[in-house]
Amino acid sequence: MAPSIESSLETQGLAHEQTELLDLIDKLQFAQLDNVKLPQIVVVGDQSAGKSSVLEALSGTPFPRDAGACTRFATEIRLRRAKESRLKVSIIPDKTRPYNDQTKLLQYGGDVTGDMPFETLMREATELIAPKNIPGRFAARDILVVEKTGPDMPLLTLVDLPGLVRVANRDQSEADIETIEHLSDKYMKSSRTIILAVIGGNNDYVQAPILTKARHFDPNGSRTIGVLTKPDMTEGIGLEDKFVELVMNKDDENHFKLGWYVLLNPGPGEQWTTAQDRNRREADFFTRGKWANLPPQMWGVAALRQKLSTQLQRHIGKHVKSLRRQIQQALERCDGQLKEMGEGKDTVEEMRFEMGELLLLPIILLPLPSMSHPKGTPSQKLRARVREESERFSRLFRQQGRKVNFAEPSAANLPPAGTVGDQSKKDFAQYEVEPLLRQIRGNELPLDSNPRAPYILFQDYSRNWPVLAQEYKDNLSVICNEFLADVISHIWPMRMREPLRYHFLESKMRDLVENADKELSRLTDDMELEVQPYDPEYERRF
Repeated sequence: MAPSIESSLETQGLAHEQTELLDLIDKLQFAQLDNVKLPQIVVVGDQSAGKSSVLEALSGTPFPRDAGACTRFATEIRLRRAKESRLKVSIIPDKTRPYNDQTKLLQYGGDVTGDMPFETLMREATELIAPKNIPGRFAARDILVVEKTGPDMPLLTLVDLPGLVRVANRDQSEADIETIEHLSDKYMKSSRTIILAVIGGNNDYVQAPILTKARHFDPNGSRTIGVLTKPDMTEGIGLEDKFVELVMNKDDENHFKLGWYVLLNPGPGEQWTTAQDRNRREADFFTRGKWANLPPQMWGVAALRQKLSTQLQRHIGKHVKSLRRQIQQALERCDGQLKEMGEGKDTVEEMRFEMGELLLLPIILLPLPSMSHPKGTPSQKLRARVREESERFSRLFRQQGRKVNFAEPSAANLPPAGTVGDQSKKDFAQYEVEPLLRQIRGNELPLDSNPRAPYILFQDYSRNWPVLAQEYKDNLSVICNEFLADVISHIWPMRMREPLRYHFLESKMRDLVENADKELSRLTDDMELEVQPYDPEYERRF
């Protein structure tokens, strides 16, 4: 008999080392570090491929199979060797959940006992994380953890994902299917993921979406392990020879360098109560007929366990150095952020005192450059930037505020670029003013003009004013926001910046901007009113 994985590891002195590596990965999984992909084995397959049977065979624990209990999120299955047998269920909450929700999920779970069966715990956890009757239940990012220890357990961790669905049904909508696809892609695309692709012998594997995904994310087949379930059904659909060639790695499209494995599933209503019963039935099936051509190391749960356990350790060892570097970088970033946050305050009195000190700090504490900046006036110099923007607005208003600019002809008797000379004044009067006077004639005497004409001409002349004023107001708002951002980043601890910005500064700035918008709206409305000049200069010029 081939030596077990446990005895092989003990002989090589690696069992303790592998346990420590797996425990380390478990802790990192709980930490949910951003942008740190963990080395792991992910179980993926069609919803009817027999994933639950594979997990049951590997762990010795039956998982719920009916549609109402189908996997709606990632489930991490931890198998560890220990003197005493124990089965425990817990939840790693998504760190983006509200704090109270995280606390509630962390408190859930416990050991499986006679009073609390495994299936009951699984169903309660499923409804707690992703209730069946709410939309988006397959989008949950929490992780259900099933931890089993015992003297015969392999050293292994698996991540089970929701089964891939080809067509929407009563339990999964089109949106659910898309979410499941996104979740599986997220795990499978990482180069640190070993893909355990499960297909069933009850359908032609050419139609299996998991194989298409495996070829896409692992085109070289270097990190995919294939598992065929229900081999006894292949003969009934006339594809037994085709499936035998597949698991013998003779299909070029689905050639996996880590190999294929075949497991026999219990039939409908059939239960294999002990590991010995499973081993006997698998040995009986795989030593007769066409399946007898398979090498013994390719079939049965014992062979698959050994492959997964040794392959996972090699995989973790391969990536542990780069993983250590990433974790160190994440730790350094975290330490830097903690230092920027400043010293934490334990009491309300300490918080109030610190708040008072911060509010009393003068703005002159801002670091101001002593020399001119090559990229323009720094954002800390609020008044200077406002003066610059006001001068820019005044210049643009003089240049672009008028619809038509009149100027004297140049020496060459040609109007300068962008201006209109005396001749154009005449054209303007002929083609703009005179038609307007004809169109608005009323009861005035023949030689008199309608008093509405100057107002209409003024409105047309000043049409650019609101646009220029709006731009000026928006630019001043940006300048003020940049200045405030510099102030709080220089003076306030990091932990207080967002609350200050969200609860105070943003609301104040919003009120000021709204008032400015109202004032600009009033000025714009005033342009529609009649104009009455009182400056004697107007009479002298006109």
